Amino acid sequence: MINTRAANRYAKAFLSITESENDLGIMFKDMNSVKRAFEQSQELKLFIDSKVIKDTDKAETLKMVFPHLSTNSTNLLYHLMNSGRIDLFDDVAKCFVHLYNEKMGNQNVILVSVAKLSDELLAEIKSKVESLTSKNVHLTNKVDKNLIGGFILKVGDKQYDASFKQQLKNLEQEFLNTSTQ
Repeated sequence: MINTRAANRYAKAFLSITESENDLGIMFKDMNSVKRAFEQSQELKLFIDSKVIKDTDKAETLKMVFPHLSTNSTNLLYHLMNSGRIDLFDDVAKCFVHLYNEKMGNQNVILVSVAKLSDELLAEIKSKVESLTSKNVHLTNKVDKNLIGGFILKVGDKQYDASFKQQLKNLEQEFLNTSTQ
């Protein structure tokens, strides 16, 4: 919790700095690539969290891993290093992406279905979610064969589960509740 709070403060500070310099889009692109890299590599996360490796070595390695960082992103990296908080780099990136999306009115939505849906149907769902949330929706369709049928819609921290798998679980629970009474 403390790391998240500190990461959020750094992200807010750098959001306001880049906003005043009109570099918000560039910083978002950088932080989004950092966020994705840390999500995809457990080794990178272990490296940044290591207490054995010096912060200067971490910063130099991260500069090599992310060679196309903008000036502001590089300044953030070195600021974290000088503050002894370089282990927060990935958390700051996550917070920055979240704050940027909030500021711009963007909403990531995940639609899990048993098969890939048609582009027309995805566009219709995206339009409906945009009208309900009043945000710019970025819809991702993921396939999960275990659902049997139906779908799961994840909007922010809310989830609507209309899968057959969930309906069968609910029905099973209902049978168990009535048989014990």
